[in-house]
Amino acid sequence: MERRLSTGCPPLDGILGGGFKFGEVSLIYGEASTGKTVLALSCCLGYLSRDMRGKAFYIDSDHGLSTPRLLQMAGGDSGILTRFIVMRPESFREQTETVERLFTILPKRPTLVVVDSITGLYRLRAGEPEETFQASKELNRQLGFLSETARETGAAVLLTGQVHGIPGAGGPRVELVAERLLRYWSDRIVRLENTESPGVRKAVLEKPLEPGRACRFLIGRAGLVGVEQP
Repeated sequence: MERRLSTGCPPLDGILGGGFKFGEVSLIYGEASTGKTVLALSCCLGYLSRDMRGKAFYIDSDHGLSTPRLLQMAGGDSGILTRFIVMRPESFREQTETVERLFTILPKRPTLVVVDSITGLYRLRAGEPEETFQASKELNRQLGFLSETARETGAAVLLTGQVHGIPGAGGPRVELVAERLLRYWSDRIVRLENTESPGVRKAVLEKPLEPGRACRFLIGRAGLVGVEQP
């Protein structure tokens, strides 16, 4: 039986076929404030609550993890947070070193790894064509290590990704940062977006592509709350 990582939101679990898969690399991406970090934390806290031996390794590359928000989502159960290991690389090179060290520190059982976000420090490193080329090579190396880690250890690897605006004749469009690399290495991709309804977000399963795989949700105190489709 395949082991799945629940998101804590039944409609979202539904479009994922029961949740994210262990042994795979999954990507969550979208614009700012669409719920990427909250979704990642919801996965972590749910996993730690269900598996008393489980550990979650959270690489906070954006330095955006809020301790008060984390405690709020944990419902005051600080006990499970002793198994929530946070790492904060200061540079893209440190992010590479952190990712490469994972294979040696993960327990000998399926666990959870989150990188939030995989492209934040990459964007700071990229710039001139030569720098962008070198940063892309390094990102490719990181993604290769994460993919190998997922397959060799059975870990669920969850990445968050950023987007940027691309000018166009019909107006700017939003594109995933390092799109080619992330789409290649990710086994499962979920796009989050805002909707016209205040506070309501939409999650769309992009990979594997299955038409109609989408749901809507709100961000509550404890995490994500599903809402009915319009």
